[in-house]
Amino acid sequence: MRSKQLRLSEMLEILALGLGCCLLLYFSCRDEVPIYAERGSKVFRVPRAAPATDGSGDASADRAAIEQALGELLSGIATGEVEETRRSELQASLMGLLERFNWGSAEGRATASAVIVQQMFDQAKLQSVSAELSARQRQAIRGMAKELTRQLMLMATGSSPGADGIVATLPLGHERVTWNQLGGFAYREGGPLPPEVQALDGRKVGIPGFMLTLGETEGVREFILVESLWGCCFGSVPDVNQTLVVRMKAGQSAEYTSTPIVVTGTLDVGEEREGGFVTSLYRLTDASVQPIQSEAAPSER
Repeated sequence: MRSKQLRLSEMLEILALGLGCCLLLYFSCRDEVPIYAERGSKVFRVPRAAPATDGSGDASADRAAIEQALGELLSGIATGEVEETRRSELQASLMGLLERFNWGSAEGRATASAVIVQQMFDQAKLQSVSAELSARQRQAIRGMAKELTRQLMLMATGSSPGADGIVATLPLGHERVTWNQLGGFAYREGGPLPPEVQALDGRKVGIPGFMLTLGETEGVREFILVESLWGCCFGSVPDVNQTLVVRMKAGQSAEYTSTPIVVTGTLDVGEEREGGFVTSLYRLTDASVQPIQSEAAPSER
C-alpha cells in the first residue's frame, strides 16, 4: 500500500504540469490546416480534401482530418472565439466534411453534425470560458476531439455512439458497471452510499472510460479513469463519485492513450482519506487495461 495518497485535485494539477512540455512540442510541430484562421478570427473552415466518390478513401486520414477540425472547434468554443450564434454554419461545415469523405447518408450526416454541435455548445454553457487554454485543457480537448470523431462517424452511418453502445469484451468472472451506477447520485462526504453502490464493493468489474495520468505517458502504474473529458476541456474537475482511481496489477503498467479504454479489476468502494480529505471514493485494484476495439468508426460508408 502506498505510504501517501495524492488528493484528486492535486493529481489533476500535476497532470497539467507534466503534460505541458509534451503538448507545446506537439502543437508547435503540427503542420495542419486550422479550423479557423489565426487567433481572433471568427471564420470557420474545415480541411480541404478531394471528394471521395467510391468510398475507397483512407479511413485513418479521414478521421485525422475530422479530429483536427473538431479539436480546433473545441478550442474556439472553450476560449469564447466560436459562439453559438454560428451553430448553423458549424453544422453545415461538418456535414460538408463528412460528405467529402463519403461517410454515411445525407440524413445521417445531418443528424450527426447537429447532435455533435449541440453537445459542444450545451456543455460549454455549464463551464467557464478560458481566455488561454492550459496544458491540461489542451490535452483533454485532443482526447475529446478523438471521441467526438468516433461519435460523429458512427452516427453518420446509423450506429450507436454512446458509451453504453460500445462493445467491450470482459474477462470471465467480471461484470460490466456503468458511470451512471457510480456517479448517478448526489454524493455527500461522510454520508451513506446507495445500497446498489455498496453492493459493488469487492466485485470483479469492467468499465470503459478515459485515462487521466499524473504526467506519465509510458509505464503508467496508477491513473484516474473518468467518464468523459468534457469537464477537463473547460477546466472543471469531476466530482469524487465521477472518478475512479486505477491501480495496475503488480508488474504491469499501461501506456497513455486519449482514446476510450476498458479497465477491469476488483472494485474497492468507500471513502479513502488523506490528511482529513476524501481523496477517492472508488478504486479499481489489480487492474488491467485494454483498448476498446470499436473506437474506430465503421468502414461502411
